[in-house]
Amino acid sequence: EAATGVGGEKKDEPANGSHFDQAKALVKAEDWKALNGGDELAVALKQKECLVGFSTLPCHWPPTFKVARGEGYQYNEKRTPSYTDRILWKSAEGMTNNVIPFLYEPCPDFITSDHKPIRGGFAVKLNKCRPPHNQNLSNSVITQDGKDHPVEQQIQILVSDMKCTNLPIMDNELIGGLSDPYVKFVSSPKELLYSKAWPSSSIITKSLNPVWNENYHLTMDGNGMENGLAEGAMFMLTVVDYDATSGDDVIGTVALNLNELVSELDLSGAGSSDEVQETHISRPILRNGQEYGMLECKLKTAFLAPKEVKSFLSGAKHVKTATKTSWKSKMQAFTGLAIS
Repeated sequence: EAATGVGGEKKDEPANGSHFDQAKALVKAEDWKALNGGDELAVALKQKECLVGFSTLPCHWPPTFKVARGEGYQYNEKRTPSYTDRILWKSAEGMTNNVIPFLYEPCPDFITSDHKPIRGGFAVKLNKCRPPHNQNLSNSVITQDGKDHPVEQQIQILVSDMKCTNLPIMDNELIGGLSDPYVKFVSSPKELLYSKAWPSSSIITKSLNPVWNENYHLTMDGNGMENGLAEGAMFMLTVVDYDATSGDDVIGTVALNLNELVSELDLSGAGSSDEVQETHISRPILRNGQEYGMLECKLKTAFLAPKEVKSFLSGAKHVKTATKTSWKSKMQAFTGLAIS
């Protein structure tokens, strides 16, 4: 372990004398830069070995473990002083600047443990809605003349060129030792896409590098944006492994900020039907703070009335309206047989 070792505690045993003395000397000199240079947690975060996407601040104070139960820092000579007490945080996609740390410090007067606890303070910018909340996307829009005009437009999304690479093996070797992935299209708020189940792609059997040849069309329900589109609204592509004999297993998720996907569109109801935004996605698939392969796709978004959707989809081939994956379609994909 380095002087700033992070990890599970070990049974007390004599520490390397020179190591302990070196750490003690750095503490006395208040050389926090040198101490943080051996921070195992910072190295693991940088190398994406754990807690991918999380942030933490450097520790500009004495290591908080292992100390005598009393005020200040009286280190146990059997253990190398370590920064084992930390605060980490993670922001939603596209909202990194909404969380601002302003306090990060230990509590040296805490005397009932051989650790010194850490406390942190954060300023959080609240979500705003786009457009202003006096405009209701699902029902009407107030124009400059002060009158209400019906608004039929909804956010339309076309997912194309979707593929995953380097997915983990999810199936037992007895049934192939691969995966049977499909993608669920998930939203937050839930009302934007959910209707009894999440819409999904088709299942690609026995593949760790699946490629979907279909394009998937999604319509976001205007009732989920009654007060506008919140800054924190999310569109997520969750990769799932189909299992014929038990519940399906989540491989991981790519989370996208919905506002960024429609940032070039006029959501007031007064925009042109020709407004279309294209976004290319290439992101790691995350679950429990670790990466499980990559997902790539192309997203085409527009804010359209129902009569304008046909034109929006006209240039795409093999378009499917994404719906929930039924038991019948799952079994057909798994067996390769048509099931009536």
